[in-house]
Amino acid sequence: MSIIEQMKMTDFETASRADILQLLTAEGEVQQELFQWARDVRRENNGDDVLLRGVIEITNICNKNCDYCAMRASNKDLPRYALNAEEILDIAQSIKQAGITTVFLQGGQNPHNDVLLEQVIPRIKNDLKMDVLLCLGERTQEVYEKFAQLGAKSYIVKFETSDKVLYQEIAHGSLENRLQTVRWAKSAGLKIGTGNIVGLPNQTIQSMADDILLGIKLRPDFISSAPFIPNAHTPLEHGTHGNINLALNTMAIFRVALKTPLIPSISALESLVKGGQRMGLEAGANVLTINFTPKESQLLYKIYSEQRFVVSLDHALRTVESAGLHVHQNS
Repeated sequence: MSIIEQMKMTDFETASRADILQLLTAEGEVQQELFQWARDVRRENNGDDVLLRGVIEITNICNKNCDYCAMRASNKDLPRYALNAEEILDIAQSIKQAGITTVFLQGGQNPHNDVLLEQVIPRIKNDLKMDVLLCLGERTQEVYEKFAQLGAKSYIVKFETSDKVLYQEIAHGSLENRLQTVRWAKSAGLKIGTGNIVGLPNQTIQSMADDILLGIKLRPDFISSAPFIPNAHTPLEHGTHGNINLALNTMAIFRVALKTPLIPSISALESLVKGGQRMGLEAGANVLTINFTPKESQLLYKIYSEQRFVVSLDHALRTVESAGLHVHQNS
């Protein structure tokens, strides 16, 4: 009996690290069998539709100092920017005109954003009739509750790694505190997203398996897996990029284990390999995020590497078609 057949009869809630490691390191025919399983589970639970969402990178100002990110507070060479309310609302209107119904507001961890969000969230939700997804760093439980009251639907806090020591080394904070923010967002009534980075310096394959077990335990509404890409002007700029197959296998395992969450095929996959986002869809993903950030701000949003791939609407539509899927049509 193959590992895939064995795992189809296993409750992932009780799966061992050894079980997960066999799936995580799958290659060749076994990997393709894993991807087919992921596509079958996606079809059974979500259909063959791909959700498109439009991201606005509202600021590159951040008070964290993560070693993998060039937006880190100590990078004094990076010009900083912050979009204002009217700029954000104008872009949100453009997202709506493109037929997309989810506005994804992303930015560095900067509590000064919160006054701005009080202005834009209700107008996007009530005036434009669009869903609001936020990814703006760690906040208190009270702030998450406020975001929900304003009309935000979802919040993403990626745990990055399940290794407490490695998290402390790269993010200079407590993993437990990070996970507490996920719980706070969920208790506030927000749908939650999370995920990991594959291939961080000093990360072991065993801790990547533990990432998957943690992701399953959190039961998120969205979950992602991103291959590490070295970023200039950071302490990790001379590292090597993460293995795309490990990222794809992680995505597929999240799909078969959790079944229903939205799983994005992220732009980093396309940065590493032409057609990488199609590969993500073929591994069970069902979300593509299209970048509507103004060009001059995109160039300064350095959470990604210098060779970042910026996803356009045309690229997203071509990718969905090439994977034999369909764009989700909202009723």
